[in-house]
Amino acid sequence: MAELLKSWNIDYAVLLQRSWLALLVLLATFVLIKVTGRLLDWFLERLDSGENAPEQNYLRRDFLKSLGVLLKALLFYGGYFGAVLIILEIFHVSLISPQDLKELGLKVLKVIGIIIGARLAVRLGKTVIGQVFARHELHQSFMQKRRAQTLQVLLQSLVTYVLFFVAFIMILQVFGVNTSAILASAGILGLAVGFGAQSLVKDVISGFFILFEDQFSVGDYVETAGVVGVVEEMGLRSCKIRSWTGQLHIVPNGEISKVTNYNRGHMLAVVVVGIAYEADIDRALEVLRQAGEKAKAELPDIVETPVVQGVVDLADSAVNIRVVAATRAGQQWEIERQLRRRFKLALEEAGIEIPYPRRVIYQR
Repeated sequence: MAELLKSWNIDYAVLLQRSWLALLVLLATFVLIKVTGRLLDWFLERLDSGENAPEQNYLRRDFLKSLGVLLKALLFYGGYFGAVLIILEIFHVSLISPQDLKELGLKVLKVIGIIIGARLAVRLGKTVIGQVFARHELHQSFMQKRRAQTLQVLLQSLVTYVLFFVAFIMILQVFGVNTSAILASAGILGLAVGFGAQSLVKDVISGFFILFEDQFSVGDYVETAGVVGVVEEMGLRSCKIRSWTGQLHIVPNGEISKVTNYNRGHMLAVVVVGIAYEADIDRALEVLRQAGEKAKAELPDIVETPVVQGVVDLADSAVNIRVVAATRAGQQWEIERQLRRRFKLALEEAGIEIPYPRRVIYQR
């Protein structure tokens, strides 16, 4: 081996000395990275020991954790890259001029700084969005939590794509690439895609605002786009509504311009009862009031005692009396059916006639 090195005009002792120096550089780099990493962990733990609100503690902890991971990665790769440069200098290997090395190092540092900044911004944005949705999560139903989770993932993905796209453009600018042409091409491409898939874009945007504004949820009984039924599934592009007769309607979100929701707040069950003109109106009102109080005690879906509003119409063959009752959302039709049955039985027991159209024929 020594004769081979001599034939290459390489001094064996010098090569061995340089090898030991290179090994010492690697060992020193390894120890320096480990020690610096421990000091960095200790420093970040001291920063995280402050007393703040729980939300602020969580945000600070998440941010410091991300910062620590990125700084350790920078320390690891930067340390060993510097060690390689020193080892090449020890062996007198010149792969690049000092000026070019300086410019390259500055560019690499800029790129690393952009990447670190983008990742920190993405992590911080995701954390803030998560905290905003977590504040309202405790008092939400299961379907509301699903909708909130969908919106949270959508917004976090949007933040991630936008920030990394901006970081990519900045990296290209660092290396002298003309990004104006790229942005112009992206704008033209986006315009072409928008014209070609404008209905899809309209559906997605409408679906986002339906979810964001909480216009309706899965399980709500709604009337929209000429369809009446219960919402079975919601998405960014379409929603599925099943009518009470069983048909499943798939409605694109872009066609939803007006929504009537029957499941928001208390509904009113409205019952109109007709009595004969010969009947005692005050007694009929009392009978209906007592029947309404009994119904309130026996039917849990009635949230308030039914109110007998009084005579609302003097029809051809009946005096119409209206009764209204506040019910749970979606139960107003069932309560109307129950009240009609109870009112008929109560009026029959009281001897009050409920008239119906009759035809009288006189024959000579």
